[in-house]
Amino acid sequence: MRSVKSSLCVVAMALLAPSFSLHALDRVTDNIRSLQTMSDGFAELAAQVKPGVVAIATERMVVEDGTSSPFFGFQMPRQERQRDGAGSGVIVRFKGAHYILTNDHVIDGADNIRVDLSDSRFFDAEVVGADSLSDLAVLKIDGSDLPAVDLGDSDALREGEWVLAIGNPFGIAHSISTGIVSGLGRGRSRDEYGSYIQTDAAINPGNSGGALINVRGELIGINAAIVPGGGGPFGRVGNVGIGFAIPINQAKFVMSELIEHGRVRRGLLGVQISDLNPLMAEAMGLETKDGVLISEVMKGRAAERGGVREDDIVLEIDGRKVHDSTELKSIIGRTAPGSEIELLVLRDGDRMRLNVELEALTEEVLASSRNEREGVVDPGRLGLAVQALTPEIAGRLGYNEDTEGVVIARVRPGSEAARRGLRRGLLITGINRLSVESLAEYEEAIAEIGPGEAFTLRVQTPGEKRLIAMRMPAAE
Repeated sequence: MRSVKSSLCVVAMALLAPSFSLHALDRVTDNIRSLQTMSDGFAELAAQVKPGVVAIATERMVVEDGTSSPFFGFQMPRQERQRDGAGSGVIVRFKGAHYILTNDHVIDGADNIRVDLSDSRFFDAEVVGADSLSDLAVLKIDGSDLPAVDLGDSDALREGEWVLAIGNPFGIAHSISTGIVSGLGRGRSRDEYGSYIQTDAAINPGNSGGALINVRGELIGINAAIVPGGGGPFGRVGNVGIGFAIPINQAKFVMSELIEHGRVRRGLLGVQISDLNPLMAEAMGLETKDGVLISEVMKGRAAERGGVREDDIVLEIDGRKVHDSTELKSIIGRTAPGSEIELLVLRDGDRMRLNVELEALTEEVLASSRNEREGVVDPGRLGLAVQALTPEIAGRLGYNEDTEGVVIARVRPGSEAARRGLRRGLLITGINRLSVESLAEYEEAIAEIGPGEAFTLRVQTPGEKRLIAMRMPAAE
């Protein structure tokens, strides 16, 4: 009865005030049309771009030592076990040829890589090149009539723009989510180059290497990382509304270097840097905290030869303002070795311009810097470097905030660690039934293992835990 009375009241009001009702109805109709237009736009955009986003499946053989049996007195043989992985990729064009952009961590260590297209075709892929410092890789497949996604300009992005994320979350191929650009210029780990685009478009495990698309259908980012949540639909880390993508302008640079030179050539300034906080900026006589503090100048490196000193504040590079350390590192990393750059620095209240010829960033320089800063390297034994699990690293790799252990920073090719299938990004949580929660505990546990002695290493990823048997090599 109440609903009938309400309906009669609405009819009565409409009869008494027809002009008001008609105007209100027109406004509602216009709003519905606007919503429908927006919905149609997203659907057309998804249909246009989706064919160019692929699902990537990887296979890797892991060799595990057999275990001895106390009951039967024999040693089980070593076994090979296949480990599968999944991620995403984007088909792009470069100088008339088709390539697939993805993350380095998606294909790292893979023996076989398969690419599945949305039209049900699938191909074996070969790695053209990979770069761990940007977490990008380029693949090639032997196919015709490949759909490609147009490349956009990530430098023109604005916070608040609508974006679509397309990928392979949890193995659910070619899934689409939408959101906005939540932030720009987000910092990455100390060892990595470039910045991140932050988005609230849902990104989950398996989205890595997928596409971040603007409303013009252009690729503006390669999805790469998330802030871990409490768990997803499969008991794994899930989306909490904070995801990160590598800006496409950074990806363009890395892609061209890998395709044309087989590696990424980066400039080296030879300094340690840090951001300014408001108190430091005030003490230095600055009105803003834009700029980067030089905390250390490496002896014999480019910066020292160019006259850079500790406590200098870099304000500009080649006339471009530098807001923070992430931006400075990105500019230097995208400048070819041998190039001369002009730094505008603030020193003791005076501004001066310095010309510096950049060196080449090499693995030797990186290894030396990492070892001094954070690594625990055992080159004569396991060939393994580890580092502390900081909140920043945990977020990038997908580990929960309460996870404890040490992270594998790199593995020397051909070493005992490499032969056992250890790789960058794995978390070590125990050695020989002893928990490992810090670098000190790791070093102490390793020191107790003698040459030729077998031991176990407990490792994990965000979605899997396993025990690996190893043998300590003789010291070199």
